[in-house]
Amino acid sequence: MKKPTLNFGSFKQFDKVFITSEKGVDPAQVTSVAFCGETLYIAHADGVSEYADGKIKKLPFNASKLFSVGGKLYAACGNALAEIVKGKAKKIAEFDAPVVDMSLALDGSLWLVTQSNLYLETDGEFVRIVDVPEDTVCLAALDNKSKYGETVYLGSTSEGLLSMKGKRRHWAEMTPDMSGVLSKDIRCAAIDAMGHLWVGTSEGLNIYDGRNYWFNGNDFYSVPDGSFNDMCFTADGKKYFATNTGVITLIEGKISYYSYGAWLMHPTVTQIAVSDSGMIAAVTPEGISLIFSKEMTLEEKAAHYDEMTDKYYNRNEGYHVTRELRKYGDLESGRLLNSDNDGLFTGLYCASQCFRYKVTGDKKAKENAKRAVEAMIKLTEVTGKPGFTARATRYSHEENFGTGNREEWHICEDNPECEWLGETSSDEMTGHYFAYGIYYDLVADAKEKKKIAKVVKTITDHIIENNFHLSDVDGVPTTWANWEPDLLNNDDRWYYERGTNSLEILSFLKTTYHVTGEKKYDDVYEMLIKKHHYAMNCMQYKVEDSHVAHIDDQLDFVNIYPLIVYTDNAAHKEIFKMGLTHHWEYERVERSPFFNVVYGALTENYCDIENAAKSLSEMNLDLIRWPIYNSYRKDIVWDTEQEAMGVPPQLKYPVEYSSRVLVHYDGNPFVCDSGAEKYVNINSKIVNRTAILPGTSGANGMRGMMPYIYLLPYWMGRYYGLLGD
Repeated sequence: MKKPTLNFGSFKQFDKVFITSEKGVDPAQVTSVAFCGETLYIAHADGVSEYADGKIKKLPFNASKLFSVGGKLYAACGNALAEIVKGKAKKIAEFDAPVVDMSLALDGSLWLVTQSNLYLETDGEFVRIVDVPEDTVCLAALDNKSKYGETVYLGSTSEGLLSMKGKRRHWAEMTPDMSGVLSKDIRCAAIDAMGHLWVGTSEGLNIYDGRNYWFNGNDFYSVPDGSFNDMCFTADGKKYFATNTGVITLIEGKISYYSYGAWLMHPTVTQIAVSDSGMIAAVTPEGISLIFSKEMTLEEKAAHYDEMTDKYYNRNEGYHVTRELRKYGDLESGRLLNSDNDGLFTGLYCASQCFRYKVTGDKKAKENAKRAVEAMIKLTEVTGKPGFTARATRYSHEENFGTGNREEWHICEDNPECEWLGETSSDEMTGHYFAYGIYYDLVADAKEKKKIAKVVKTITDHIIENNFHLSDVDGVPTTWANWEPDLLNNDDRWYYERGTNSLEILSFLKTTYHVTGEKKYDDVYEMLIKKHHYAMNCMQYKVEDSHVAHIDDQLDFVNIYPLIVYTDNAAHKEIFKMGLTHHWEYERVERSPFFNVVYGALTENYCDIENAAKSLSEMNLDLIRWPIYNSYRKDIVWDTEQEAMGVPPQLKYPVEYSSRVLVHYDGNPFVCDSGAEKYVNINSKIVNRTAILPGTSGANGMRGMMPYIYLLPYWMGRYYGLLGD
C-alpha cells in the first residue's frame, strides 16, 4: 500500500526579538507601549522612544501613556493630550489631571478619562461628563446612544468595575457579591465587536453581556487564573491578553500561550500592544518582547536550520555538537565543546544530509554528508586500536583541552596537539552504523564504498573478537558497549538494556553484511537469533517505564531502521516490526517527528505524519533550550504514574513544541516547568522540574540544541514520500 504524501503547505512561523536595557530602554521604567503601523512607541521614565527595523530612536518629548485609537497615536504628556505624527507630539487638549485611558466606542464616539473626570469628544473638543473614582485605570465605551444613557465602563483597582447610568450621570458599582465580576481589583477592559465587555481582573477574566449574564475565565477550557493586566482587540476580532503568566491570544477560536523563556524574559506581562500585521509587543520587568510571524514552508525552515548548522554547529573536522552560550539567548556568544557522543550526533546529522542530497541533488548536502562521515571515520582511526572507536577528539587550541577524566582522555601518538576520549558506549556505535549504511546507499562512490566497508568491517570484527564488547585500549570492556549473550540474557542488571542492546547488535551485523557482502556476519546474526533468542528479545524491546527513561528511545528508532531495511527475510521483518510498533504506540503521545517518520518509512501503517509535520512547524527557529513554565495552564493533564518509581509527577501529554523543553530525541518532553525558579514559586513535589535519564536541568537559555532534530525527520520524510514540502 502506498501511503499518501502530506503537503503541509505554508504556516505561520513565530519568532521574537528582545528589547532590553542594552538597547537603551530600561524595561523596569516602561509605562506604556503602542504601535503606529509597524513602528513601536515606548513611553518610559526618560521619555519616549521609537523602535523600528531593530533600531531605537529617542524622541524629543515625554509621555506617561500612549494610546493607539482609530488609526491615530496619542500620548498623555502631563495634563495634556498630544497626537504623535512623524515622531513629533502636537498638543490637542489640556485637562486638569493626567490622562489615564481613551476608548473609541462602536458608534465612533471618542471617550477619554483622566485621574479625575470622564470626557466625550464633541465637535472637536473634549467635554467633561462626570467625575471618576480614585485609582481609575481603564475605560471601555460601547456607545453614546443607549436607552439608559451612555454605556461606558470604568475599571478601578480599588473601587472595582463601574457602569455609567441615569439621566443624572453617576457610577453604578458592579461588585463580586452582586454580579459575576471576579474581583474589585480591575486591571483592564475592552468592548468587542459584538458589544460584549471583557474585563481583566486580579483574579482572572470576565465577559459581560451588558445586562445580567457573565462568562468568566473559569468557564473557558484553558484560560489561566490570576491577573489579566492588559488586553488588545484588533478590528478582525483577534484578542491578545497580558497576564502574570505570559501572553495569551485568542485567534481562530484557539487559545495560544507565549510564556517565559522562549517568548518572554519574565512571566509577568504588564502592557501589550499589537501592530497592524499582528506583531505583539509585550512589556515585562526584564524586557520587551516583540513576537511576530511570517509565512514559511517546512522546506524553507530546513534551509534556515542548514544555515544555522554551518554557522554554529560544525566543530573541527565536522562534528555536529550542541552549542554552549556565554550570554543568555545569544547564539553568537556560543562555543562548541566536545560531548560524550560526538559520533552519535554527527551520524544523525550525516544521515539527514544523505537524505537531503538524494531528494534535492544539492551538492552542498553531499559535501556536508562527506565531511561528517570522514569525521566519524577518524574517530575509529585515531585510537590506534583496530576497530575501537573514540567518543570524541579535541585539540590544544580548544579551551577544555587537557581537562576531564585523564584515565579516559588519551594523547594521540602521532599528534600531541590532539587527544581522544575512550570509554565508548553503544550509543556511539549506533550513530556510526546508521550513518555508514545510509551514506553507502545514497551518496558514496565506488571508492568511498570500499572505505566504508573497511571501517565497518574493522569495528564489527573488534566487537565479535571481544565477546561482543568494545574493548578499550587498556583491554577492559567499556561500561555500556555490551552485547554479550550471557550478560544480556542471564544477568538481571542488564534487564532494561536487553531489548535495546539485542536490537543494536543485530542491526550492526546486518549493516556490516550489507556493505561488505561477507556471509560470516550474517552467520553471526543467525547464531544470535537461533541460539540466544535475540529476535525474541526484540519483539518488545521497549520496557515501559512510565515515560521516565528516554535515553534509549532515540537509539531504538535509529537501530531499527537499518535492521528492517537490510533484512531480506520477511518473517524476520515481521518480528522486528512487532517491537517497532509496540515502541511507537507507546511513544506516540510525544508527537515526535523522528519516531513518526521512522515508523512510516518502515511499515505500511499510518504514522501520524500530520503530527510530525505539525511538530516540525512548531519548533522555534533559534533552537535554544529556553526555560519553560507551563504549570499555570488549565489544558495540561498531570500523570502520577511516575511516583511509584520515586519520580515527581509530570505531564501526561506533552505541550506543543514551541512551549515544551527543547530536548533531543533521547530527552524527556513530559517536563512541565524547568529553569523558571528565578521568577516562579515552583513546588518540586508536584512539578517535574528536572527530568531524569537524561536530565533537563539545563533549560536556562544558555544552550543551542543540534539542528539534526529537525533536519533528520524532515529530509527522511521527504525521501520516503511521507512529506511533500
